[in-house]
Amino acid sequence: MLLTKSSVRVDPAKNRVYLVMEGLHDLDEARRMRDAYASAVAQCARGFTVLADVRDYRPGSEEVQAVHAEAVKIAARHGARRVARVTGETPLGGMQIQRIAQGEHVSYESRAFKTIDAAEAYLDAP
Repeated sequence: MLLTKSSVRVDPAKNRVYLVMEGLHDLDEARRMRDAYASAVAQCARGFTVLADVRDYRPGSEEVQAVHAEAVKIAARHGARRVARVTGETPLGGMQIQRIAQGEHVSYESRAFKTIDAAEAYLDAP
């Protein structure tokens, strides 16, 4: 099992999930992150937002992508309102995650940003 510095946390006051994906995920790490994400989403009320920092994420295998697609569906099922992906200057990992979300035809809005501040402003907007 390859553990990364990837993490998930919830800000209850903002009704927001903060997801940080770093490095290259193997299948076990992708499943660990999906499960942590599902737990975080379950702590939020419908209409929650997600800030996904994928600046240091490296695209994974098709099997890993399938697990990430499950996480996208979890957010949609639990009523996500908006997702902001922070991709930085080299958005390769973020492009993979965006493609997965588009493929799942989710009902929430999502956009990519170069900075965390810009992503926060988007999520904080009514």
